[in-house]
Amino acid sequence: MIMHARYDGVDMSSGTPRFRPSLLPLSRSFPAALLFTLPLATACDESSFMPEAPVRYGVEVSGETFVLEVTSAEQVAALEARLASGEEGVLTGELAAGDSGYNEPWSWHMVPSTVEAPDVSIEVCDGRPSMVEDDLDYWIERVERFCPWGAVVVERLD
Repeated sequence: MIMHARYDGVDMSSGTPRFRPSLLPLSRSFPAALLFTLPLATACDESSFMPEAPVRYGVEVSGETFVLEVTSAEQVAALEARLASGEEGVLTGELAAGDSGYNEPWSWHMVPSTVEAPDVSIEVCDGRPSMVEDDLDYWIERVERFCPWGAVVVERLD
């Protein structure tokens, strides 16, 4: 008998692939089977579970909306859970100047690779999109992050 792992889907909470251990009988065809499965195993690296393209979401905070973009399967899973639940919560990410082509009418955006959906965050970065816009230099240079506590993911923009 030989132990191998069988793909069992993606863990929605972490965005990582799940594998289930399984036993196979050892036979003469084992070397051929190994040659056949080796390329498949190497093709299943973490990048194969990434979204094909960045995913954008509309977010509402105190009656104002902004758009954020995410790039990893873990981020997509977290935002899809928020979208499905409709719950208010914290979203956080580093701020950068410019709308990056998707966060109009604001002249800022959250850096996609830094977006998270934590349970809690510090109060200094809480606010509304208009607060960031009204004092953009302060937010980018001093606060560095935007983390609205009452954020609601309202739509996926594909």
